[in-house]
Amino acid sequence: MSKKDKLLTDAQKLLQKGQTDKAISCYQDALAVDPGDLRVRQRFAELLAKSRRVDDARKELEIIGRNLTANGFYLKAIAVYKQIEKLFPEDIGVALTLASLNEKHGLSANALAEYKRAYDHYELLQNHAEALKALEAMQRIDAHNPNIKLKYAEVLFQQGKLEESQDAFRSLGLLLVERRDDAAFGRLAERISQLFPDKQDFACSVIEQKINDGSAEQAAAVLQSLIKVDPKRLPAWRLLVMAYRALGNSSRLKTICQHCSKLFPSELFPREQLIRCLLEEQDSAAALTMLDESEQLFLAAGAAGVMREFYLTLNDLVPINIRILKGCARICEAAGNSEEAASYAAKIGSLAGLGGQAAAAQSVAPEPLSAEPQLDIELEPLVPGLSEEVVDESVSEAGPRELDISDFIDTSVSQDADFYEIEVELDDDLGGPAPAPADTWFETVNDIFDNIQTQTGKVRFGEGMDNGDAQSQYDLGLAFHEMGLYDEAINSLRQAAEDPERRVSCLILQGACLRDKGELQLAENALRALLASPALTVKDSCALKYELALTCTALGKSDEAWMLLGEVEQLDPAYRDVSARLHDASEGKTVGGLDFSEDELLDFELK
Repeated sequence: MSKKDKLLTDAQKLLQKGQTDKAISCYQDALAVDPGDLRVRQRFAELLAKSRRVDDARKELEIIGRNLTANGFYLKAIAVYKQIEKLFPEDIGVALTLASLNEKHGLSANALAEYKRAYDHYELLQNHAEALKALEAMQRIDAHNPNIKLKYAEVLFQQGKLEESQDAFRSLGLLLVERRDDAAFGRLAERISQLFPDKQDFACSVIEQKINDGSAEQAAAVLQSLIKVDPKRLPAWRLLVMAYRALGNSSRLKTICQHCSKLFPSELFPREQLIRCLLEEQDSAAALTMLDESEQLFLAAGAAGVMREFYLTLNDLVPINIRILKGCARICEAAGNSEEAASYAAKIGSLAGLGGQAAAAQSVAPEPLSAEPQLDIELEPLVPGLSEEVVDESVSEAGPRELDISDFIDTSVSQDADFYEIEVELDDDLGGPAPAPADTWFETVNDIFDNIQTQTGKVRFGEGMDNGDAQSQYDLGLAFHEMGLYDEAINSLRQAAEDPERRVSCLILQGACLRDKGELQLAENALRALLASPALTVKDSCALKYELALTCTALGKSDEAWMLLGEVEQLDPAYRDVSARLHDASEGKTVGGLDFSEDELLDFELK
């Protein structure tokens, strides 16, 4: 026997005699012989913690945690730091370490929960600099969470970092436009007007950027809602015209331009865009009528050059038309191009000299445009059932208000994006139609497991967890179970159970956790309910009956435990240590040695 093994054996004997201090000395000597044995160090740390030497226990656990982290064993490192967290629950540094480890392993929801805890801690202390770091980490993990972006922008503003705050608000605005969340975008614009009174064009500048970035469709949806609230909002009309121009929707564009011209008769841009659209469609009659109607307005605004461009384009479409030629001559003269005007006048004279031929020349009938149609924009009111006038009145009377996080909650999106709902229930909804008889076993199991009370915080996860996240949660649950962190293990296994392929195995392990934490009757009920599962595999049956046998033994039901182990052996003679448990105890027909064996304890030795 090696010196280390002898010391460990002596330590066990001393512990049985209650001589804890001497056992601790033996463990210290054993670690001096082999400092790299993390399993021994783990047992040493647990012994120190039981002896209330928590600072010494922390030092040993941190050595283990750093070693595991350096070698990429993030799940086991998380389990170790969870033990430290139980010893020092108020140490926010441990939470940040756990956040980093969860982030490295890809457990985003867990990481967000830990960073959120750090943020709340620093916010309570008014330590905005550290709170900002926590928010930056959260943004790094979930870059598309509007709640995180909002808090980040607000904290920047509180610190006086105005330019950075504006950029953060703009980033949030772009995200909301991309999601077509016009209600939240409107409230954000209101908040910006409060914080930055000189930035009244914030909403429009954000939307214009989205249009230029190629998201005209999303921008148009938000603009329509803004116009619904305030039909006289001219910048929004300009951008709506710009959006439909970018989308190439001529029919929609013409309708919007006509309605905008009616609302803003002195504005040039809707008339200009309407004329361009008509010329592109080669609707020369309608274009000429619009030019006649708009000529004085354009000239008064000093836009003779634009009119000249339109008339020359129209002349190219209909090259021999007295009305168009007269318009070309008139506009060229107004634009200060006398020679060009004289050229068109000469053409007009030439056509007039032809007499009857002029009447036969190609002409454009001066038919007026059809009556301006009502603007046909499918806009939903911000408050269903209220007319446009009522909405406008409420906006003007209510005045600005501070944004609340609830303004940005979208119940249709994945729940793991919800920044301010960390503490939530994870129970399944059982309020559906009556299940088929084959499915009632699962309802029974849910009823049992839903009543499990755990001490650790619970994190809301999005439904439909992908295989990678489910596997990580499953592995993390195993690590917690092996470390004796049963509440944490149950919560991780709950998340992993969202994957249908490993649901049964996760429920079995939750039953084992209940047994190991002393909830024997609840563990037995849960495991027995699982026996009614209609589609247990051989592997699941072995695991379930094995764990139920251990539970029966703990409850003093040795005969039933013996029978269950026998069934496991019939299914798989090589399953774990079932044969050894049966045959080693065959003389007394008991299974009193059903506690976990040494080799089933957490092995921290690095391979």
